[in-house]
Amino acid sequence: MAHSFSDIGRNFSPLQIGYIVDTVEPIDASASVEWVFENVKDNPELEAVPIERDGMVLGILSRQILEKLISSIWTKFWQKNLESYIIRSKDVIDATTYISGILKDALSQESYEAVWYVVQHRRSYLGIVSLKKILEYTNTLRNQDLFRAGEIQRHLLQKSIVRDKRFDLCVYNQMAHEIGGDFYRVYQPDKNHALVGCFDVAGKNISGALTTMALGACFSSFEMFQFVGTADKITSRINKMIKEVNPPGIFVAAVLFFVDFTTGFIRIHNCGFSQVLIFVPQSNNKITYKISNPTLPPLGIVDEYDYSDSQIIPITRGLRICTFSDGLTDIMNIYGERYGEAQAIKLVKDLHKTPLGSLKSIISKEIENFVGNASLADDVTLMDLRFY
Repeated sequence: MAHSFSDIGRNFSPLQIGYIVDTVEPIDASASVEWVFENVKDNPELEAVPIERDGMVLGILSRQILEKLISSIWTKFWQKNLESYIIRSKDVIDATTYISGILKDALSQESYEAVWYVVQHRRSYLGIVSLKKILEYTNTLRNQDLFRAGEIQRHLLQKSIVRDKRFDLCVYNQMAHEIGGDFYRVYQPDKNHALVGCFDVAGKNISGALTTMALGACFSSFEMFQFVGTADKITSRINKMIKEVNPPGIFVAAVLFFVDFTTGFIRIHNCGFSQVLIFVPQSNNKITYKISNPTLPPLGIVDEYDYSDSQIIPITRGLRICTFSDGLTDIMNIYGERYGEAQAIKLVKDLHKTPLGSLKSIISKEIENFVGNASLADDVTLMDLRFY
């Protein structure tokens, strides 16, 4: 009664209706309910069969209705033709029609279960397809696309490796969804200079991920063309790129650490990001820390920056610099309690003597214990930069 779905589907794009059509042969309306049931009962995947009269498909007889009719004692005494039980098809569509073109009208239906389409190809009947199947397949495609996008994003993040014995970096990153708007990158144009950047795009999921892809491409271009410039010039170039690729209203909070071993200083450009904690070792073996607040607006808002307020700190053995995205302070548990800045700062302080290799597991456990059964609403990124 049914042809091979996969064989038919090969003739069409995965985005066309013909790719998912059920190629079920129509049954004449004069057939009995019992005869139809005998022909479909051994095919549990068959949800419905098309009913035709005089070569025209009238509608669909669903398996659910068919089973109810067979199980009812009334069918023994009250026989009707198949036309009395069919569900009229919503429309006749061509197999080459793109699935996305059907969804807008289809989603206005009150019930997805009862909506079916007759599919033709080259003016001949090909099969049937339900709105339920279209929606399930569309969701599968979306999930596949998001997974692939997530792979690309993770690939970009994996490039952030420090290749220098004088300092090291650990970044904890947890996306709230398959893809997100948090991004970080290390760029080392030569042996004495490095840029460590952490970014938080004002957009979630796909919109945020698109901007992080642009940031990744920007850093890749720096590497390909071996771009060398001052801290001010690099920040200005990234800012210009963000303004070019994004529509108005999309901005990126960022903090950029420009490490210069020739001068022995680090310049910090905090563009609307969270606080930066700077731990400075003292001669009495004590550690003091200070908090550095943002001094510049987020990237993508203004055309030019005034860098006169950017902070400069000396590089010393034992120096530690930490920051985190607002996704950490904004996480909430099932009681609606916010993690907050105080707990985030305490977490960073408590991790001061923890080896970098153990940070990710400890941070992950801390977040899991606080969140419990609640879900992350935003991406969480924590950056820990240490000098030796």
